Amino acid sequence: MTETMIKPTTKYSYYPGCSLHTTAKEFDISTRIVMKELGIELEELQDWSCCGGSIAASVSHDVGMAMAGRNVALAQKQNLDLLASCSGCYNKSARAMKALKNPSEKDKIMAIMSEMGIDVDDYNIKVRNVVDVLINDVDFTSRIKKPLTGLKVACYYGCLLTRPADITGWDSPRFPTSMDRLSEICGAQVVDFKSKTSCCGGPILVSKQDVAFDLTKKILDEAQSLGADCIVLACPLCDTNLELRQSDIEKKYGVSYNLPIIYITELIGLAMGIKPNKLGINKHIVSLKPLLEKIK
Repeated sequence: MTETMIKPTTKYSYYPGCSLHTTAKEFDISTRIVMKELGIELEELQDWSCCGGSIAASVSHDVGMAMAGRNVALAQKQNLDLLASCSGCYNKSARAMKALKNPSEKDKIMAIMSEMGIDVDDYNIKVRNVVDVLINDVDFTSRIKKPLTGLKVACYYGCLLTRPADITGWDSPRFPTSMDRLSEICGAQVVDFKSKTSCCGGPILVSKQDVAFDLTKKILDEAQSLGADCIVLACPLCDTNLELRQSDIEKKYGVSYNLPIIYITELIGLAMGIKPNKLGINKHIVSLKPLLEKIK
């Protein structure tokens, strides 16, 4: 066994985003605890704001890029790579970074950002995601105290975590394996989940609820058919459909799942021997009690 290995960059400007301060507090809690345990320092981005999600860009591409670009600029001022926990925030921020380096887009976006009081011109930081850092910058094998032996997990990446390739580039956009590998390091058994990059309908949950529910149901159906004890993910927007709306889908279609949805940092934290409530696991809508009983 080797000691926990961490590459030289051990401090990040941490961008929790809107969801991690509200509906997905457990993801924020577990991310901070696990990263601290692994020696990675998170300095919360000062004066961060909403990245605009999928809504702002539908109104105006440039305004959407400027909203996400503002956070990138704040991270640049702190001279730290920007680390996002939410797949949507990560994807939007990475897109903004690319746009701010594109001469054909930069001036229009900078003009809007200037009205926001942001005047950063040169960008040399990187936009990272928690899963990216955990699989590529850290070897925590020696920190596993309670292997999750016997636990069957379905790893769900969704639309935004690893694609498009020119925005992300650290895992396959079509068949990613980073969370699968992280789960296996934790001792869990990973099922062959074909729906791992299927859309759950998160962005259209309000405008086209029936379509979103149908998309989410297909994901839950496959995970259940594979005998998965839980779905592991890294996106609070996906969690809204898969967990918060799970009971609504059960009522609508006359089905039963009671399928726990767990964040990747919660899974890792459990394998590291961190107490469940310390990770925020008691805050879930769908109880993780069956999962905790199984790994005992």
